[in-house]
Amino acid sequence: MHDKFERGFDIAIYVLGADHHGYVARLKAAAAMLGYDPARVEVLIYQLVHLISGGRQTKMSKRRGDVVFLDDFIEEIGVDAARWYLVNRGPDQTIEIDVDLAAERSQKNPVYYVQYAHARIAGILRNAGDAEVSPELRAPLALEERELVKRLAEFPAVAAEAAEKRGPQGIPSYAIRVADDFHRFYHEHRVLESDQQAFRLALCRAAQIVIARALDLVGVEAPERM
Repeated sequence: MHDKFERGFDIAIYVLGADHHGYVARLKAAAAMLGYDPARVEVLIYQLVHLISGGRQTKMSKRRGDVVFLDDFIEEIGVDAARWYLVNRGPDQTIEIDVDLAAERSQKNPVYYVQYAHARIAGILRNAGDAEVSPELRAPLALEERELVKRLAEFPAVAAEAAEKRGPQGIPSYAIRVADDFHRFYHEHRVLESDQQAFRLALCRAAQIVIARALDLVGVEAPERM
C-alpha cells in the first residue's frame, strides 16, 4: 500500500474474495497507520466462481482439497476466455463459467464471437488493399449502418462508466452488442465493390478499432485472423 501511494496513485483498489470481508477494515486501518487517508483505499468483494462442466456444477472445498487451480483453468479454456469470463460479472454477482462453452471455438462462445467480428473486419480491410477509406456519405445511411454508427459512438461513455463504477463487466457486454450490430450490417450490405465502398470501409475500420480497444481493456487479444 505504501509503495502504491508513493508511486503517485490517488486510490488503491483491492479485489478480495467473498470470504475475506474482515480484511476491509484491516486495509483501511493499515492506510491510517501509514499516514494515508483511509478513504483512498477501495476494496471490491467479489463473489465465488462456480464452474459448470458437462452440465453439472463442480463442487469445490478447500477442506477436502477439491479445488481448481488457475493454471489448470487457463490451460483448459485459454487465457482470453479466462479473462473474459472472470470479468464478465460484477462483484455482487456469483460468477458461473461453463467450461465446455468457454473452451468452444464457435460463435456460441461470446469471446470467440467478438474476436471473430474483429478478424472478419481485418479480412475485409486486407481484401480492400489500397482502396479509398472515407467517412463522407454519398447516400443516406441504411438502418443497419445507422445502428452501428450509434453503437460505436457510445464507447467513450461506456468505458468511462465502467471505470467510474468499478464495473468492468460493462465492457464485454458492450463488445457483444458491437459485434451483433456489425454482423447485421455485414449480412445486409456489401462492403467491397459497392456504391458506398469508401464509407463502409471507414465504418468497418471504426468498428475494428472499437472492438480491439474493448478487448484490450479486459486483457483479451484482438486477432487479425481466425
